[in-house]
Amino acid sequence: MKLATRKRALSRRSVMAGIATLATAPLMLTTAARASYPQDAGVIKIVIPFAAGGASDLIAHLLTEYLGNSRHATAVIENVPGGSATVGINRVAKGPTDGTEIIVLPLNYVTTEFIMSDLPYNPEHDIIPLSHLTSQANLLCVRKDLPVKSVNDLIAYAKSNPGRLNYASSGAGSPLHLAAELFKQMTGTQIVHIPYAGSAPAKNDLVGGHIDLMFDNVVSIIGLARSGAVRALAITSVERSMLMPEYPTVAETVPGYSAGGWFGTGVRAGTPPAVCDTIERISMDLMQQPATKERLAKALSEPIGSDARTFQKFLVGERKRWGGLIKSLNIKS
Repeated sequence: MKLATRKRALSRRSVMAGIATLATAPLMLTTAARASYPQDAGVIKIVIPFAAGGASDLIAHLLTEYLGNSRHATAVIENVPGGSATVGINRVAKGPTDGTEIIVLPLNYVTTEFIMSDLPYNPEHDIIPLSHLTSQANLLCVRKDLPVKSVNDLIAYAKSNPGRLNYASSGAGSPLHLAAELFKQMTGTQIVHIPYAGSAPAKNDLVGGHIDLMFDNVVSIIGLARSGAVRALAITSVERSMLMPEYPTVAETVPGYSAGGWFGTGVRAGTPPAVCDTIERISMDLMQQPATKERLAKALSEPIGSDARTFQKFLVGERKRWGGLIKSLNIKS
């Protein structure tokens, strides 16, 4: 009797152990699949929060090619424009947590939270930033017949003619608007803001002499500057660029000034640490490739390729700097 009872007990334990194994099997399979990310993730979407044709397209193309060629993964680009990048960011913030959606984060990621009171996501809690990929300088340009030839000349002219100069931007609260307002704040100048629906019509009026000056993405305006259609005074990066050695920095005249754009990678919060680590490594590795550096140089972009901790520290500084400026100007949308 005792032996039979013991056998039945062992049998029940065996059955329960088998059930437990079956119950955890899906988890084991999921963990195994994550361990082989990105090959077994299926189609990975690189989400750009802007319309096709912008500077972020190059970043997305580099990522998809690297994932395909070096990591044997299938990746596609998906443009999700609208709301100053908020529509695309929200798409990822509400999307899957398995690494199949990677967002290309722009500067707007840290500015819209101070401009829009009804963001459908919390940028600091719903997105995990993983790597600072690139930085892009802006170029400070004036109409070609404005009697200034340097940043120092511009400051002196603006102070001698308060409120008479105007500047164009691609819209209230845009990075170009903030770049100009930071310049005004740091130089104590009074220059009138003229917002446009995009930088293209703003550049047209700068060339036509209807606008006095503007800050614009260097890739967008450097052709006009080098042709003499507008006069470039300086770039907005902290240091001079080897890609544009002919231009000094604004910071050489206004110490501490910098106002360039940047891009990074991120995923939805809740994505497993192993997957996040893999995307972080992919992002960093990509920026070290000679072919990547060559293509970025042609687009006048500087490769960064930082790790997640460094990127997150950078974002804290960006939020503090731009958030304080936006609040002081009371910019709302």
